[in-house]
Amino acid sequence: MRVLFLGTPEFALPSLDFMAAQHEVLGAVTAPPRPRGRGQRMEPTPVAQRAADLGIDVLTPARLDETVVRELLERAPQAAVVVAYGRMLPASLFDAIPCLNLHPSLLPRHRGAAPIPWTIWCGDGEGGVTIMRIVQELDAGPIHLQETFPLREDITAGELETETAMRGARMLGEALALLEAGHLPQVPQAGVPTYARRLTREDEQIDLTRPAEELVRQVHALSPRPGVRLRVAGKDLDIRLLRARATADELSPGQIRAHQMGLLVGTGRGALLVTELQPSGGRRQSATELLRGRPFLDGATVR
Repeated sequence: MRVLFLGTPEFALPSLDFMAAQHEVLGAVTAPPRPRGRGQRMEPTPVAQRAADLGIDVLTPARLDETVVRELLERAPQAAVVVAYGRMLPASLFDAIPCLNLHPSLLPRHRGAAPIPWTIWCGDGEGGVTIMRIVQELDAGPIHLQETFPLREDITAGELETETAMRGARMLGEALALLEAGHLPQVPQAGVPTYARRLTREDEQIDLTRPAEELVRQVHALSPRPGVRLRVAGKDLDIRLLRARATADELSPGQIRAHQMGLLVGTGRGALLVTELQPSGGRRQSATELLRGRPFLDGATVR
């Protein structure tokens, strides 16, 4: 089919690769370049880079105004595929052609900007991918395809992102095949919606008076980025927690103890056994490796 692709981050790359291999991609619409790194060099988005490598025309409008929409429709697309584009689409586009969106949750649960971390933080026992039609209301369009799968208790947001990106690329291919054949289902969303708001800096803070089970979900929901932050009292050391599990050990909230498998941190109920982390200015590593280089952590406290 002749399709437009709209997307921005790495999450969208499996879908872009699939579209380029199976269909005629008339253009890739993505966010404009942004300054990054210490030198604040302007860098294209992952989708812009991959599309250029694939020989696909790249468009980076600051907004999808009517002029841009007219230019896109002049290419005579049969459909548009939208994967984490990050901007609202105007009605003039989705009224003119089917616009299919990959959403990494079981809609109507976790509509909004951050469905993957909130799926984990809320303790959902299953994850999913939804291919839906874009309409005016956010993530409220009819469902074309939906797939459910069980979640491991220790899955992180990074791992769930990879899983849903790969599943979603395949499902988009199935949806386009059904659309081309005239058999693409449309089922209205059923149930009470929940909303997955965008994460903030406050979400990176850890409240060690809460039960360890809840904190494990928070750690995994924010791993590997931005990471839950822990600051050691009296030391110039900030740590990003990346993987943990709950134990029945009894420590006062904020107490740190060495453990053969990592760092124990006391909470309001039980303890948090941190197994993977990243110290400020350092690399990702196991907690036992960090302990070997910083033995003072055994007996320290969280500020």
